[in-house]
Amino acid sequence: MRTLLLAALTLASLPRAAHAHDFWLEPSGDASYLLRYGHRGGETLAIDAAKVKAIRCVESGEAARDLRDGAVFTATEAKVTARCAAISAFNDGGYYSLTPDGEKNLPKNQVPDAVRSWASRQFAKWVDPRSPVAEKPVGDELEIVPVTDLAKTKVGDKIAIRVLFQGKPAPGAVVAVDHRPIGETDSDGVTRLRLKSPGVQSLTTSLRRPLGTAEADALVLEASLTFEVVR
Repeated sequence: MRTLLLAALTLASLPRAAHAHDFWLEPSGDASYLLRYGHRGGETLAIDAAKVKAIRCVESGEAARDLRDGAVFTATEAKVTARCAAISAFNDGGYYSLTPDGEKNLPKNQVPDAVRSWASRQFAKWVDPRSPVAEKPVGDELEIVPVTDLAKTKVGDKIAIRVLFQGKPAPGAVVAVDHRPIGETDSDGVTRLRLKSPGVQSLTTSLRRPLGTAEADALVLEASLTFEVVR
């Protein structure tokens, strides 16, 4: 039991994006988007509508519109009908506590045998590479923003992305492509990666910040960016 607990503690000390499920958006037809949870390209898991707090649509020159109330939820996805240059969603996972018997979706002060705890927040964003909105922040607490003009890229090109936390560059954020970590962001919140395949690209990042409240020891944030290589 002690060995298993130590292994679990080691895993919990890593950013959750290294082993957690993805939360992402992708287009579905000409004027709709699907919000999903699980592993893109693999298993899709149940999505909790109560935890999805916002779905925002951004168009060039317009204020963001929250489409959450119009989303149609099924057991494994949410569908939004709209035309957006960028669309983002926020999933508030709540509090998690690690115990000798595993994880519980409860704050530390409600779990007497908790040995580690965290608050979980996930953000998903899709952008249209052809729009100037693609290179601008949408205002999520954690988000990936392209630095390179995606409309001019093709398979084999190297692109730069910046991770922002509360609107500021986030150094040390872990970045992954299709679940494969490629490194951490530098002091400017930037890292670079090569586009290795055509079609929809899926980037994720994770960040851990100390919290130190009665409910949780840390805040763990995850964000995804999806876009399509258009050349």
